[in-house]
Amino acid sequence: MTVATPANPRSHPAYREFAEVVAEVLAPAAARVDRTEVPRSHLEALRAVGYHRWFVPEQYGGLAVPPQVKAAADDLLFGVDPSTATIVTQHGAPVGPAIQAGSPQTLALLPKLAAGKLYGGAGMGHVRSWPQRRGTVATRVPGGYRIDGVIGWHSGWGLTDVLWLGAVDEARAEYVFGLADLHDAKISGRVLPLTAVYGSRTAELTLDGYLLPDAYVSEVIPVADWKARDGRISLDVRRAQQIDPGVDPADVAVVAPPGPYGLARAALDDALRRYPDEPSLLALSAELEHAVATPLPDPHWRAVLDEIAVRATTAGVVARGGAGLLDGDIAQVRARAAVFFQVRGLAPVVRAAHFATYARPTSA
Repeated sequence: MTVATPANPRSHPAYREFAEVVAEVLAPAAARVDRTEVPRSHLEALRAVGYHRWFVPEQYGGLAVPPQVKAAADDLLFGVDPSTATIVTQHGAPVGPAIQAGSPQTLALLPKLAAGKLYGGAGMGHVRSWPQRRGTVATRVPGGYRIDGVIGWHSGWGLTDVLWLGAVDEARAEYVFGLADLHDAKISGRVLPLTAVYGSRTAELTLDGYLLPDAYVSEVIPVADWKARDGRISLDVRRAQQIDPGVDPADVAVVAPPGPYGLARAALDDALRRYPDEPSLLALSAELEHAVATPLPDPHWRAVLDEIAVRATTAGVVARGGAGLLDGDIAQVRARAAVFFQVRGLAPVVRAAHFATYARPTSA
């Protein structure tokens, strides 16, 4: 199977407008932002071109942009400014759960998310480590769940408003998912000292008696059932199923997972501008293009692209030379961001796919 794409996603008006903002506003500040933090003005600049509407169905104020166009835009952003991309590409995380919950309260969030009046984020992957490690615990109380514990990873702290969170009801061996208000006094955060995408404001969140009302609960599912699907269903299919449980996965557009291609493509483009006839760079570029155009079953497509991103961004540093390690150079920003991709959403099957990719046979 090959990816069906519009003739040229980058010719779409929404992409062109988005790319102009990325070039004029985000690119000049990318290395500095990576060392400090993504400013709110970056999100406002993207809001001004309607980017936040791309995540929301039209009936709730969103904009129907072809998935291939959105994927191209997200890849462009990851190649230019990985910290900002890490935050804004998660803006849509609460959208599917809001529709899945289907309450007046959660549906009322959607027009605000589309307008960029609220910013979305996620903090639910930590639940997969239970029962080996506890993260957030859900206790059934009148009217909802009390949530206590620690969410180890949430990007956008200080910018995001609505969190798609997960917790475990240990008494029932169920995962509880829902939408939380990040401005609630029962939620506090501490930005983590990451060595990659530090500007993404990735934080550890502590919830101390946070009440998740029933109206904001999107899913309660046995732990065994959730773990059986974890990492085996693409993010696009999962979001489509949240919006429409009856959707046929075969009808969901096939697009590569966002990020690794964009990082790798940007790094190789820079390297090839310096060494346009270098055969190894040309071969790596061809390998990248073949990989992004040739889907694999989940999670292997993601693992292959993640691994190529590490090699491509390392090649970008080599092409740049010593200057590529200066803190103001984008080459080292991309190389560290490629390592960051290796630790995102590590379901057991995803981790195994990464290991298998690293252990590929070397050519003679």
